[in-house]
Amino acid sequence: MKLIRVGLIVEDQSDYEVIHSILDKIAARPFAVTRYLGHGCGKVIAKCGAWARQLRDQGCTLLIVVCDLDTRHLTELKGQLETSLTPCPFQLHIIVIPVREIEAWLLADHQAITQAMKLRKAAKKQANPEAIMRPKEHLGRLIFERSEKRTQYLNTVHNKQIAAAARITQLRRCQSFRPLHQFAEQNLT
Repeated sequence: MKLIRVGLIVEDQSDYEVIHSILDKIAARPFAVTRYLGHGCGKVIAKCGAWARQLRDQGCTLLIVVCDLDTRHLTELKGQLETSLTPCPFQLHIIVIPVREIEAWLLADHQAITQAMKLRKAAKKQANPEAIMRPKEHLGRLIFERSEKRTQYLNTVHNKQIAAAARITQLRRCQSFRPLHQFAEQNLT
């Protein structure tokens, strides 16, 4: 089976690790990832067109752009990213915008949080993780509280661990996750 080369444009290393871990769970075909890190959404918006062309030139055949919504308007952010990508050098590409932050996806699987963080008290299921205004801060408080104040959450360390334990069925509870899942199933299986 031929190796698929995925171009990934994300805000930071932590987001890269989460997305890569998720793709590993979905993919049935071998793939490799070449990435660009924007160190914030502003640079992702400004540079994603140029980075997409470089990723294509490096042999990537799929492109995934991920940028947290934070407090922006969804249609406005998506429009900015689409404009920056136009014309997109990839036939197969997707723009993924986690509602609020990618940590909302992680909050969707309370068992993964409990397992990955070895919490003394199980994390409670979040009814709607995408409704949480500051998911990263919420996740930090939850981990600190449920570890009986023994573990300080660091997204740069712990997101990767939680993503590795996360179940796709639970991540699909987040509407903003579903397009990534569908894209990966169509192109990596």
